[in-house]
Amino acid sequence: MRKILVTNEIRLLAEKYAKGLENGVSLSAKPLDNLKALKKALQLNTTKIVFSAKQFNPKGQKKKYFSADKQPEYAEYIQMIINIYSDINKLQPWHYDNIINHFNSKLKPEKLKVSVKIGSQDPYTFYDLIVKAMDYKEVREKVFPDYLRNQVLDIKTCVYCNAQFAITSETEPALTPVMIKKRGKIRGRKPQPHPAVLRANYELDHNYPKSIYPYLCTNFYNLVPCCSSCNKHKSNQPLNFTLYAKDGDDLEPLYFELPTDDLLKFQLRHVCGGLRVELHDKENGALAEEFDKRFAINAIYKEHSEEIRELLWRYKIYSPSDIAALKDGLKDLFQDGFDIERFILGTFADANDVFKRPLTIMKQDIMNQLRK
Repeated sequence: MRKILVTNEIRLLAEKYAKGLENGVSLSAKPLDNLKALKKALQLNTTKIVFSAKQFNPKGQKKKYFSADKQPEYAEYIQMIINIYSDINKLQPWHYDNIINHFNSKLKPEKLKVSVKIGSQDPYTFYDLIVKAMDYKEVREKVFPDYLRNQVLDIKTCVYCNAQFAITSETEPALTPVMIKKRGKIRGRKPQPHPAVLRANYELDHNYPKSIYPYLCTNFYNLVPCCSSCNKHKSNQPLNFTLYAKDGDDLEPLYFELPTDDLLKFQLRHVCGGLRVELHDKENGALAEEFDKRFAINAIYKEHSEEIRELLWRYKIYSPSDIAALKDGLKDLFQDGFDIERFILGTFADANDVFKRPLTIMKQDIMNQLRK
């Protein structure tokens, strides 16, 4: 809903992140080495590339098998990633178009969905092999969360709805092979489940989906913290919104507002209960409509009417003179500082802190509307 201006601090953070991936910091292997190994496998005749009927095969054929060495464009595609790997993970969103055109000139997105079987291994789609080689899973679990927690970003909430935390619980069942005996003879090993490992971690969405743009799967600016609900509904569909913005872009294209009737109820009759907020945008309403259709924003925030009621109570109780008195009387009470605006708002008052706590955008927008 809000955008983050890419400052020099954020650029340096992205560069540090990209350098760490290049050197394999906190990863079990260097992604560059994985990519080189994948390229080598795609140059062998023992690796098979399988096209489905929808992927330009002759009519009537269900599948078409090729030796990978007869389809050199796939190995060349991997080499293209290797050539720019040192830059691709810190590439800023407004430079994506050139790189996308560069890769699309080698392989169209539909050709990334071919099935690839390397030796006796299970087959994977080509884009999955790239994502696996670039070690997205370990990047997501072990590397990127530390950058989101960094005080430069400090993102904790979903950037799409701002109604929930972007932290989710995950389970990873542990499977251990055990010997199975039948009539005194060893028949093989069967995975046996152990108690699941439960942990909390960030949920991430790819603004540019990895099934179409696998080379951007670990790009710093393409990893978007979100809640499980928004991630599910966003899926791999495009959204006319990017989290990061360059200087000169509008950082607040969407905003919440009390409808005129509800605002009058509060101002004239001091009615605080049952009021609702609506999501708007500064253009023609298309972006707000898209967000509401995709993420059910207005329906979600309808359930938070009590938060609005309490905010209106505090707004009415604390006059400017009360606030000034509190600031003066409490300045020495808390050694780590006391933010009276945050106390009254019930969340962070600074626009730069909207992703630290759920519902912050709504509360800031309503308070700004009341103070006009």
